[in-house]
Amino acid sequence: MDKKREKDHAKRSPWLHVRTLGLIVLVGINLRTVLLAVPPIVPLLSHDFQLTYTQTGLLTSLPTLVMGVVSLPIGLLIGRWGGRIMVAFGLLLVALGASLRALWPAVLPLYFFTALLSLGSACSQTAIPALIRQWFSTQIGLATALYSDGLVIGETVGAMLTIPVMLNWFGRDAWTSTFVFWSIPVMIALVLWLWLAPANTVNQRSWTLKQAGSTPHRSSRRFVPVNPWTLGLFVGGAQLIYFGTNAWIASYNQAVHAPALTWLALGILNAAQLPASLFATLFAHKLVGRKLPFIICASLCLIALVCWIWTPVVLEPLWAAVIGGTTILLYILAIALPALLAKQEEVAQWTGTMLTVGYLFSFLGPFIGGWLWDIVHIPAIVFLPLVLASGVVLVLGVLLPIQRPPTA
Repeated sequence: MDKKREKDHAKRSPWLHVRTLGLIVLVGINLRTVLLAVPPIVPLLSHDFQLTYTQTGLLTSLPTLVMGVVSLPIGLLIGRWGGRIMVAFGLLLVALGASLRALWPAVLPLYFFTALLSLGSACSQTAIPALIRQWFSTQIGLATALYSDGLVIGETVGAMLTIPVMLNWFGRDAWTSTFVFWSIPVMIALVLWLWLAPANTVNQRSWTLKQAGSTPHRSSRRFVPVNPWTLGLFVGGAQLIYFGTNAWIASYNQAVHAPALTWLALGILNAAQLPASLFATLFAHKLVGRKLPFIICASLCLIALVCWIWTPVVLEPLWAAVIGGTTILLYILAIALPALLAKQEEVAQWTGTMLTVGYLFSFLGPFIGGWLWDIVHIPAIVFLPLVLASGVVLVLGVLLPIQRPPTA
């Protein structure tokens, strides 16, 4: 590719640099508020629709299933249409899916429109790493960490403010109004993106599904190679632990007669991600592309999940803080790897493949947890898939031959 085009656009215009980073953060915020606004109202949904625990687990894990199925083909489309268009299209679908759920308050429309907004989230999430590689080629770690900061802010805001907004503005059981409420900022983000986002290069290189999964990193000749498929297990493990904990805190606390802790535990779980994400932002150049942070974070997750089950329930906020902080670090470190390890024209395909594997893996957690709960009637069983995911990430952190490029 032409060297002039490869040159970081930030060097040409500091204001464009800051503005573009701000847009990426704003997109990250709005991709998460609509998703994390659902777990706080899960008990209301379950009551109104008479959902079983299996159906509840399917609802909360449906976004990860949809994003897992479509991320790879979306990664292939980005090379032809460009990441800027895909981000805009994704935001449009997120806004439509989130708001339309309020128009038909029934089970099937709820599942359908949740799938629609999840498709939109996949479009935007897969495109952002490719745009970061193109727009911030010399600051991949910093830009990825700031994007993750936006995701964290959105998760925290959605989880902590949904119930207060509903109670103070719409009414005790007006959960449908919260869907419309969170769709409005998404539309604002879409307008700003179309107006302010810089142009991007469209790579016309032809790729196939087979090629997307058969390009291991050239430095990997070990038993466990570094490729988008194995990297997907890193993302999937972090997502499974985080989304699974979010999905089951309310129902689990209700079952163990500790509903008063739900709001605090959910809030801390999501809020703890922000300082951890800011830490990653400050030290991204030292953390990205190294093995030890994966090993440490996975070990802490494993300890926190075991303690969640076996220690007094009053300690939930402590373990929630550990899980929230470590899972966002795992996600930031993993999502930066395609832009760090792959060629520029392959970043979107690597990201799409990685997210496909990751989301399909993380989908299994809440769904299997709810299914096991229905069978054995033991609330703590919902955390078993999360414990297993921590073990998978820990083993991969030890075995994967991740090698940080000298230019990183």
